[in-house]
Amino acid sequence: MSGDRKVGENFDADVASDIFDKLKKVEGKTKSKKEDSKLKNISNLMNEARYYENKGEFDQAIDLYNQVIFILPDSVKAYDALANIYRKQGDVDGERDILKKAITSCSKNDEFKKRLNEI
Repeated sequence: MSGDRKVGENFDADVASDIFDKLKKVEGKTKSKKEDSKLKNISNLMNEARYYENKGEFDQAIDLYNQVIFILPDSVKAYDALANIYRKQGDVDGERDILKKAITSCSKNDEFKKRLNEI
């Protein structure tokens, strides 16, 4: 580079404006790295919880499903899995409690209401 070149000498305002307009259209349609990382973490926790549940190690699975709910309080799948574990264990109070939490936390709670009424 020559020492006499001025910064911004090749700047084209019209091209820059077009680029920014295109970026604005993309904004909101992509996931941030933080959001993507959060989703991967939830997915990993759910997979690990299912693994323990399938092995019959319910205490570990319950702990992991609760971690998912802590990160994603409206996780229908985590609440459903917890209710199923409590039912398998014959823990009616535990199942009832988790269904009540699911009803207050999840927007799609009709299924949880129905299950609670069946207990």
